[in-house]
Amino acid sequence: MIKDSTKTMGVVDSDAKCIGFHELLDWQILQHRQVVDEYRHDLSVAENRCISWQEAEECFPLEKREQVDDQSRVEYCGMICPSRANCLLALNFLHKKNTEPLYKVG
Repeated sequence: MIKDSTKTMGVVDSDAKCIGFHELLDWQILQHRQVVDEYRHDLSVAENRCISWQEAEECFPLEKREQVDDQSRVEYCGMICPSRANCLLALNFLHKKNTEPLYKVG
């Protein structure tokens, strides 16, 4: 019974794979593009020239990239994923230290 419900309700085993993995990747790509675009704009203003998106992505700091990846995962798993209430992977990731959602609700 539990195995059948996990297909539609989320992950119940901590070592199982995320059932919304492709949607999560799409979400992370959108968040990455948005943050790099904001970085590009700020860099363009600071350098008083038009910076291309590709140039901005190449010089985007690695630690900031990792932080954005973690934050977008927290946001997706905690607020968007329809299976979040029954997903131990989401719970484990949400309890990861030093992360907070990119957008605050309320």
